Amino acid sequence: MRRVLDLALLLVLTTMLVHCTEKTKRMNIVSMQTHKASHVHYDSIISMERLKEMGIDKGTLLKHIALQENAWNGGDFRDDQSTPQYMPTETDFQLTIPLVEYYLTTHSYKQPSSKLFQERVKYVFGTRLKMDKTKGYEGIGSDGDFSFALPYYAIYKDRFITYNWLLRDLLSIEGDKIKLKSQVFQQIKALNDFIFYDDMKAFKLLENLQAQGDDDGLGTPYNGVDILDDLFSTYRYYQSPKLNQWYFLRHEDEPFDFVNRIFDKAPNNNIIAHTLLIETIENNTTGKKHDYYDDHFANYIYDLIRDENEMNSKHFTLQQKAQIFCYFANSEHKMREKYRQYITSNLWDPMPWTCLIMLRCKEVYQYARTHKYFGISSPKIMEEMEQEGLSDEADGPDPE
Repeated sequence: MRRVLDLALLLVLTTMLVHCTEKTKRMNIVSMQTHKASHVHYDSIISMERLKEMGIDKGTLLKHIALQENAWNGGDFRDDQSTPQYMPTETDFQLTIPLVEYYLTTHSYKQPSSKLFQERVKYVFGTRLKMDKTKGYEGIGSDGDFSFALPYYAIYKDRFITYNWLLRDLLSIEGDKIKLKSQVFQQIKALNDFIFYDDMKAFKLLENLQAQGDDDGLGTPYNGVDILDDLFSTYRYYQSPKLNQWYFLRHEDEPFDFVNRIFDKAPNNNIIAHTLLIETIENNTTGKKHDYYDDHFANYIYDLIRDENEMNSKHFTLQQKAQIFCYFANSEHKMREKYRQYITSNLWDPMPWTCLIMLRCKEVYQYARTHKYFGISSPKIMEEMEQEGLSDEADGPDPE
């Protein structure tokens, strides 16, 4: 009898437990759905009361939205110049800052430390922030004066990067509420995640995300591809292998634009060698696919050293040419060792370009030898390249 009672009690407890578990699951699902709905609503819709809490005056916002309707009227490229042109002011930009901060906060933006913030801005944009706390923000690379045409601004307090947008591209007014246009803000967050944390998901987002904007004949809206292009081409951020590869493939039919960036001069006139760009070319070279390496990279170095075809437009000195020669010799030695089998099968020229430069640019070669190859290349590598070229009777690669 007791065993029967025990079994009955166990059955009742089990039934109660299952019922409670199912009830809890239903409550959790409802709670999650409610949170999800309110989170989406909270992310994209801002009430006028919330707008005031953010420090934005409704009247000022509406006034500047109206003013910006004439932002491009009256320009020289317009047929109708009867309406005075409105030039966006610093106030227009200040109205956007709380909106960007709001979006980043509600989308789990990881605010960098003050040290990381300054270090990465210097690393990516090549400029040191003044960190003038009285103003709260600074145009990156500017002399301090506000310019609506300046792309990027560093916001000190919340430590993020943003850029100028017309208000109409950021939001729309729907009754007594503000609706944010999410894609623009997604780009800004992705820009920050990539700059400060080298986030590859953010890079992919920039690569594919198209910004929202009105089709009013004023040009393509500034999108993620433009951001990546500017980081590489305008700000010369060459320290990201992913960005280098992206730009290389995107502009593969414009080889001079890429190879001409490899060597540069610092403000003190010292040579700068962007070796990661050389590695990008190497990574896109194979045993059977080396036309870019020979026809564009090697030929560019050859012409630069010989002051031909205006390739030495940066006016590198004899010493700098010798250093450039050493960087190239290292790269070519690496490639020829890696694809040795293709040399023996005559898919690559038997004589290295390095050896051709040795023979035809003797002053440069002797300068490099005198300075023991500047610590850039070893005598062993140079001897191997020289012997490899001289041991063959061929004239070597055709620079034409």
